[in-house]
Amino acid sequence: MAVLIVVVPVLSYYLMELMTHNPFEIPFQLQLLGWLFCYLLTGLLFFFTGRMNLALILMQLFIAVLGTVNYFVLQFRQSPILPWDIASAGTALSVADHFSFQFTARLGGILFAWLIMLLLSVKVSVRMKGQWKKRAAGLGLTAALSVLYVLCLQSDSIMNALDVYEMPFTQDYTYEQNGFFVSFLVNTKYLKVDKPEEYSPERAEEILENADNDSSEKSGSEETGNEEAGNRAASGSSSSAAVSARPLSRSFSSSFVSRDEDMPNIIVVMNEAFSDLSVIGDFQASEDYMPFFRSLYGSENTISGNVFVSVLGGNTANTEFEFLTGDTMAFLPTGSIPYQQFISDELPALPELLREYGYTTTALHPYNSNGWRRDSVYPLLGFDDFLYNGTFHYQKRLRGYITDEAAFQEIIRTYEEKDEEGPFFSFLVTMQNHGGYAKEWNGFERTITVSGREDDELSRINAYLTLLKVTDDAFRDLISYYEAVDEKTIILMFGDHQPNVETGFLEELYGKDYDELTPEELALRYQTPFVLWANYDIEEAENVDISANYLSTLLMDAAGLPKSAYQNFLSELREKLPVITANFAIDADGNFYSSSEYDQLADVLEDYEIIQYYHLFDNEHRKNEIFLSSD
Repeated sequence: MAVLIVVVPVLSYYLMELMTHNPFEIPFQLQLLGWLFCYLLTGLLFFFTGRMNLALILMQLFIAVLGTVNYFVLQFRQSPILPWDIASAGTALSVADHFSFQFTARLGGILFAWLIMLLLSVKVSVRMKGQWKKRAAGLGLTAALSVLYVLCLQSDSIMNALDVYEMPFTQDYTYEQNGFFVSFLVNTKYLKVDKPEEYSPERAEEILENADNDSSEKSGSEETGNEEAGNRAASGSSSSAAVSARPLSRSFSSSFVSRDEDMPNIIVVMNEAFSDLSVIGDFQASEDYMPFFRSLYGSENTISGNVFVSVLGGNTANTEFEFLTGDTMAFLPTGSIPYQQFISDELPALPELLREYGYTTTALHPYNSNGWRRDSVYPLLGFDDFLYNGTFHYQKRLRGYITDEAAFQEIIRTYEEKDEEGPFFSFLVTMQNHGGYAKEWNGFERTITVSGREDDELSRINAYLTLLKVTDDAFRDLISYYEAVDEKTIILMFGDHQPNVETGFLEELYGKDYDELTPEELALRYQTPFVLWANYDIEEAENVDISANYLSTLLMDAAGLPKSAYQNFLSELREKLPVITANFAIDADGNFYSSSEYDQLADVLEDYEIIQYYHLFDNEHRKNEIFLSSD
């Protein structure tokens, strides 16, 4: 049975890869690296336990479980397991019961083959009983080889020599090209955030001071300059073939309110999976799924357009992070979650800035308070209060989640109970439209369907469209309430990311297979709509393209509130680069850059990266007042 020692690790590698793709399409040298991982793992277990049969069994169980979990994770979010997912496992498990997972005959056959191998492995009789010194030496040597193996996969020169495919934008395809173990270990190099080459605290402060001075000079010139230099949206439109940027020119400066004036109440709704998939391609639905939201496009006292985000189908907290802080995921490790990895001390952000202006700051999320560590992070960002599912007064539910209607009612309740002496800032992250669209729920009927298709063929997209209409109705009621409120109020609603729906449906919209999409076409999956509405006179704009990191700066402009030095810097940067995400950027001329081409934007991005490092990581030297002062 000694042949099993050689064969079982190799077969385990192929069985795991076979769960999600054809492993024989992986370049052979990378297949060998996959074999080596399984051999090293077996060796570590053998020298640790002293029994080869136990080592083979444990190795197979580990890889089988890992492969099965990865199979279901791909179904859940269309992206494989990544190194940083370990930190967010609890959040994922909390919503897992809302999803419908498909157990296929192929998966069953693979697991059955593994069961046979496990039974055969029991008969392997190689042992090192009592040979402690040899086992310790073997364990040390195998551990050293394992470390060397991982370090080699961190080397760019070795990866290039082995032709390792690396495209963080499309992790599912990366794993298909390299295999699971190679891709996973290559990704670990992104766990570390390197200090920018030209970084120093003094340099960051100098950049921010210059941005503040430039803003003051520009503000003065705009007040006496041509009124036609006001806020306009450049002409152009998105198509299903590519994305284009229509930046909103920076003005609003003459409309700043003083701290002695009435500052507007500000309500921000980051709506779960709220998007319009027709940006990818036209399709007919049985009825309009967002009629009220669309009616606000181009309407009075409204700014509308598209938000480009860094995530797809999940990792909501990253869009939230970009909006609240002004930082971008473009400078952070692929797939990282700043709430979980980088924020453990007070961080000056939008809530704290507004609190400095006298706002009461309340965060609301109708689900578990500890998801993405919000209960720990929100106070560090400047929120006075955090309401979650257990503290909501309104508990109406749909598919097990508190509805948007109930969440909006909770906003109104907190507004009506607020301190009358100061303005009100409310930030809501909704849950109603969360994934799990294929699952059947009592009390939920798919009332909107894609025309010409059977419901069971597109159950996920039909459920999703129905949920959007429920949100649209609730948002109409929220706007109606504040139309009748005397206090100045601004409401901003945008989507955190697009949903995971049937790949076949998306391919119909694109008119081609998903794996044939260009980066420009795939970028359409990272686009959600936004509307900023006020119950008083503000400058209107439509067709505005903007990324999430700039959106709070736009909000400050629309509200006429003085911006921090950091926000002034972001306003200037947005004129040159209106879209910057973890995956792509679009400059003011509409030129598209994938993340692998960011070196071409070095002159534009260098200062931003320096400031972000200073803001997010250099707690020892950071002067918080720079990010909070409007002087």
